[in-house]
Amino acid sequence: MAKVGNYFQRDYSKRFSSSRKVSLADYNKAWTKRRQTAAKRIDQLNNLAYVMQSINTQASQANSLFVLQNQGRLGTYASQTAAMARINVVV
Repeated sequence: MAKVGNYFQRDYSKRFSSSRKVSLADYNKAWTKRRQTAAKRIDQLNNLAYVMQSINTQASQANSLFVLQNQGRLGTYASQTAAMARINVVV
């Protein structure tokens, strides 16, 4: 082993490397796992976005109904269902 000054030059690359070589199958398995994890995260994000959209729509409808009731414009619509049918909300 070569010696420079008081230090030996050690080859750490072979000392800590795995004796098993990485194959293309291992590479493909690793990427498959990453893709599956990413797909699960996307599904969770889509579910969260759907829930938030539903909450937003319901809050908007409730607010519109509240405004109609408090302004006295409910008129001949006796039930909340009839009033909600009057509110035009495009989802």
